[in-house]
Amino acid sequence: MAAVVLRDDAILLIRRGREPLLGAWSLPGGALELGEAMAEGVVREIFEETGIRVRPVEIVATLDRIVRDDQQRVRFHYVLVEWLCFAEDQQEPLVCGDDAAEARWVPREEISSTNYDLGETTLGVIEKALRLAETLER
Repeated sequence: MAAVVLRDDAILLIRRGREPLLGAWSLPGGALELGEAMAEGVVREIFEETGIRVRPVEIVATLDRIVRDDQQRVRFHYVLVEWLCFAEDQQEPLVCGDDAAEARWVPREEISSTNYDLGETTLGVIEKALRLAETLER
């Protein structure tokens, strides 16, 4: 699972510190632990990767992430449940841990910048989450 985490008008991104997609910018998230509810898992994973405490609001999208090698063999296959979350503390500093090499609050207007190379699917999830957030009270 992963999350679009919002704080004011910024979105939380991480640079991956491990495979798959080592070094790529992405939304924070990870795998559930056995017996863990999805909402609990997204809270834990975001905290482990960034030190940020969040309030999960709603599932935004569910999608497959299939990573293939040069011979087109499947290396990784994940089913991602993408959440909308709000940061609980608007001033909490970012502290990288777990598999995040870097974390950054990116202003909404910069999110599609080529600096982050997020891909169409991730950008679509972010846009959907932003539209949903506009309809909700924080």
